[in-house]
Amino acid sequence: MKSTAVICPSCGAKVKAARERCPRCRAAIVIPVVDPRVAAARSRRMQQIGFGLLGTAVLAVATIWIVFVPRPGPPPASRLADPLAARRAARPAPKATDAPATPAVRPFMEPTGKAYEAYQAGDFDAARTHYEDALKKNPNDAEAMSNLGQVLVRLGKPQEAIAYFERAAALNPDRWAYAFNLARTQALLEQWDRSIGSYQRAQRLFPNDYATTFNLALTLHKSGNDAAAVPEYQKAIELNPQDASFRMALAISLERVNRTEAAAAYGEYLRLSPTAPDADKVRARMAELTGAQAAPAPAPAAAPAAGRGGLQ
Repeated sequence: MKSTAVICPSCGAKVKAARERCPRCRAAIVIPVVDPRVAAARSRRMQQIGFGLLGTAVLAVATIWIVFVPRPGPPPASRLADPLAARRAARPAPKATDAPATPAVRPFMEPTGKAYEAYQAGDFDAARTHYEDALKKNPNDAEAMSNLGQVLVRLGKPQEAIAYFERAAALNPDRWAYAFNLARTQALLEQWDRSIGSYQRAQRLFPNDYATTFNLALTLHKSGNDAAAVPEYQKAIELNPQDASFRMALAISLERVNRTEAAAAYGEYLRLSPTAPDADKVRARMAELTGAQAAPAPAPAAAPAAGRGGLQ
């Protein structure tokens, strides 16, 4: 077994621990005595340092792997099963409806039934009394309120009717008829701005109703806003293209906007109603607008059909 070498404190030469003197400088060799407790503490310290260095190295390797090693991407979308796919496929598509939902028809009960019968018979005073009695029993009956409003309009009291139409519309804001009746009554009172707003609400509830759209256009015209009335008339014509009176109303508004287009609208009116009582006047007006000579009236048909008037 090899003996442990020590360093000569005088010349620095390596000397076997078994020698008493250095062979180079003949200095005495003194072997230091190490305390076992100190040696054990030093050993533990070295172990801690070693473990610390090892942990640092492992952490560094893990960080490099996480940052730089590419990760596998998600599987293709086609492989992902949708657990709700079958349920979605089985669910029917919602049906589009032009008109707002109509509540179920309810039977006329006393005294509402008598009110309806009186209204149909033209006895508006009796109808008013019965509807007022119905509201005493049920103050929140929006249908009775709206009906009472219509009775008051028939009695020549549109100002009183307004309050009932407004209450009915407030109780049931999704009911097209309430907004429409309110708008018509406001127009009767020449409350143009309010009537326009009510017709616009009715139009949002029932966008494909040509009567609502035409009345909105007519109210805009009466308020002096023909630029806004023209597109509404055009919408009404798209919804009801065979009504000659719609073309006449459009032509009247177009005279304030575009005279050439007004003449064309008058021409469409004559095409739909060539033998109307005012046909000659319309031809003369077209000639004034275009600078041309008025065309002669066509031969009368067997059964002339005049265009019906405005819906207001």
